[in-house]
Amino acid sequence: MQTPWIESRQLARALQRNEAFWEGTLDDYPLMWITVPNALPGRPPDEPPSEEALWTDVGYVLDSAEYQLSHTYYAGDALPVHNPWLGPDQVAAWLGAELTLAPRLNTSWVKPVIQDWNERPRLAIEPANRWWRLYLELLHASVQRGRGRWVTTYPDLHTGIDGLAALRGPERLLMDLVEQPEAVSQAMGEMTELLRWIVETVSAVLLPAGQGTSNWTMGWSSKRFLCVGQNDVTCMISPEMFDRFCLADTVESCRQADHTIYHLDGPGALKHLERILAIEELDCVQWIQGAGNPPPSRWLSVLRRIQEAGKSVQVFYGPGHGDDADLSHELEVLCRELNWRRLFFWAVAPDRQQADELVSLARKPARRKR
Repeated sequence: MQTPWIESRQLARALQRNEAFWEGTLDDYPLMWITVPNALPGRPPDEPPSEEALWTDVGYVLDSAEYQLSHTYYAGDALPVHNPWLGPDQVAAWLGAELTLAPRLNTSWVKPVIQDWNERPRLAIEPANRWWRLYLELLHASVQRGRGRWVTTYPDLHTGIDGLAALRGPERLLMDLVEQPEAVSQAMGEMTELLRWIVETVSAVLLPAGQGTSNWTMGWSSKRFLCVGQNDVTCMISPEMFDRFCLADTVESCRQADHTIYHLDGPGALKHLERILAIEELDCVQWIQGAGNPPPSRWLSVLRRIQEAGKSVQVFYGPGHGDDADLSHELEVLCRELNWRRLFFWAVAPDRQQADELVSLARKPARRKR
């Protein structure tokens, strides 16, 4: 992986440490992904005339990505990463659902298309699908523009039960889990096949570029690195339903990559943690405490439970998620109370000084648990 925006020795060290994190052989201090957006002065590219074009005008998307990445300050082990996407419901759109984009809100949504499980089409992407073709165009353009500059990520893969919720409607799907479980199970099997196909298709574009891989959770590997468990719907179902409808899909998702991180989204998902931690192929769990909840240092029992199961843990401090926390205090507590070799500290800092101070703090032996 190469980039002009990180000094060569720092870059070599960051790449080595990112790989060591997956092997459990980090030295000195936790994996530290600290970035400062807009750290350099400049004028961003002029916006296109419509809001939708913020995500659909390929030229603008790439100009904007390059501007943002080149004006970010990277501290510790952070690298420039670009995630081509069309919002969280992009997979449902690839499967034929009508998509509404809201780039200024950083989201998207679809109109449910499954009215009758007996009459639904097979859950596979048609090559002519508008949104799939646009995604592939964005992907190829990012890989081409990003050579020697940034890492292009795997897509945000809401292919499992969250994808079905988008296609069917969350309320109706929850009823179907009880009233039509066999139909849901069959559809989940097709969603697993879909994920395999997407990962293979995207890997054929990403891997030859030689920049390594990442995903929206950050982190890096020279091999396949996926975020799995985009299962926000599971906050509303029982552990028994998770076992029946989601566990096999999650295990198979892990088997499609060399390194994996599970997105554990909020306290409502904790009832499934035991089953998730039992997945041998899973490497790391991203803990998102949810807006309005205490920061990660107040969830030590959860974080310890993850590490005691032999997994690494990622914590995040950014807009809407602990961005008001005292980052130095958080880091001190986590380094003292947890196994720092299995800790991934990801934060968006307000300025270069604090970013560098956090990395220096992490390096102090006295701050770390022995």
